[in-house]
Amino acid sequence: MSIHRSRRPAATAAQAFLTSGLQKLSWLSDPPLEQRLAEWAAHPANPAVAKYLAFVSQHPALFSRLVALGELGLGALLIMGFLTPLAALLAFFMVVNFQFASSQLFSASYLRGQSGLVYLLTYPVLFFGRAGTALGVDGLIARGIRKAKPLE
Repeated sequence: MSIHRSRRPAATAAQAFLTSGLQKLSWLSDPPLEQRLAEWAAHPANPAVAKYLAFVSQHPALFSRLVALGELGLGALLIMGFLTPLAALLAFFMVVNFQFASSQLFSASYLRGQSGLVYLLTYPVLFFGRAGTALGVDGLIARGIRKAKPLE
C-alpha cells in the first residue's frame, strides 16, 4: 500500500506532462508560441521577465518544438520511472520557465489554492525522493546491479 502512495505523485506529474505534450503534437509542425510570448511580453511582471521574453521571442519555433518534445519525453521517462531524478529536474526547469515567462510566479494568487506552486513543487519531491525505485526502470536497474555484485 505504501508503494502505491509513494508512486502517485510521480504518476500524476508524469500524466500531466505526457497529456500536455500529446496536446501539443501540432506544435512540431505549426509552432504557436509566438502569439503567446507576445501576449506575455505586453505585460511583464518585471524587467527580468521582459528581458527573458525578449530573448525567447526571437526563437518561437525552436522553443515550441522543445516544449512539445520535452513534455512528451519527460512525461514518458517519469511514467517509466527511468532517469527519474534527471527527468524531474528538467520538468521542474520547464515549469519554472513557463511560470516565469507568464509572470505567474509574481502574482499573489500563486501562493494560494490550487496554484502552479503546488504543481512546481512536485518535481523537487520526485528529484529528492525515491520516485522510480519501487516500480520503475530505475529500480529494476538498481536491483539488477545489486544482484550482479559478487559477495565478499
